[in-house]
Amino acid sequence: MARRKKFRELRLYLNTLKFVPYKDFETTHNTTSILKEVFSYLRAERRNGNGLLIDRHENQDKAEPRELYMVTHRILPKERRIRCSMALLRKGKQPKLKPTDKFKLLPLSSLDGDIVEETHFFIDFSGSTCIICAEYNHNGPRLKDLEFYLRNIAGPNNLKLSKATEITILYNSTLDQTLARLQNVLSMDIKLKPSNLAKMDVDVKKTYYSSMGNIASQFKPKFLRLKTYFQIPGSSAPIDINYEANDWFRGMLRVFKSKERNIKYFENFEVRYEDIHGDENIFNLSKTREEIVIKIGALQDFSNKEMYTLIDPELNTFIASYYADA
Repeated sequence: MARRKKFRELRLYLNTLKFVPYKDFETTHNTTSILKEVFSYLRAERRNGNGLLIDRHENQDKAEPRELYMVTHRILPKERRIRCSMALLRKGKQPKLKPTDKFKLLPLSSLDGDIVEETHFFIDFSGSTCIICAEYNHNGPRLKDLEFYLRNIAGPNNLKLSKATEITILYNSTLDQTLARLQNVLSMDIKLKPSNLAKMDVDVKKTYYSSMGNIASQFKPKFLRLKTYFQIPGSSAPIDINYEANDWFRGMLRVFKSKERNIKYFENFEVRYEDIHGDENIFNLSKTREEIVIKIGALQDFSNKEMYTLIDPELNTFIASYYADA
């Protein structure tokens, strides 16, 4: 029998949220006040014995339902934070249960209810920016689900305070450092789905990926992968500066900074380069996001309150650093 891992990583990503109020409320409401009213609304609904189930795909005829509801939510006045968790109702074929000591499967259909996936979110509104610390749960609700849910409540369907929301992913200084220190690209490894290539901004796709687009159209592969080497592996011979590759890479770094929506379309984006000091470095796009990572037991599970207690010290450190650098 395969040996189980003893530990796993609890990973949470940091982002900012902004509510855009309707014109009539521009002078009376901001992101923080709208956020508080949204959660006051949810609290009132809960006290009345009601829940709010929202289908993110309600207006998409061919899409599977993506039904969401807020499991728990609590405002922390002293810390000026909100801790909450959201559930996603699992649709389609139901999973089965394997007993610990037996190789057989037991149905879950006898249970009365729906199977759900839960994700924890922690929202800080102690400063001028609303910061969301979002647990990464591949099968559960994502940040975009939470944004949709909050926008639905704040918008025309309920409170009628906000006409739009804006989510900004927070990144560490890796992008700027790489731009400042890049001397010469040595190798690149880039992977993406053709379907995601089609979703990129038109100018990005045309400027940087037109050749890959042609290959995708002609051969229709499941994935596209570009691996380039500008130095013979194992060779210690000096390498000429590759100005074309450097310009291309710098252009992509600027795309990631100014048009960050394109980042999510890459399965992998890794570049090995030599810096201005002659040292080799690796830029990996997936490691540029601001995050909190904590090692926990492989089978550990946490309530919303327990997870908050666990990540609170690192969240405090990040918040302090965020406003110190502002």
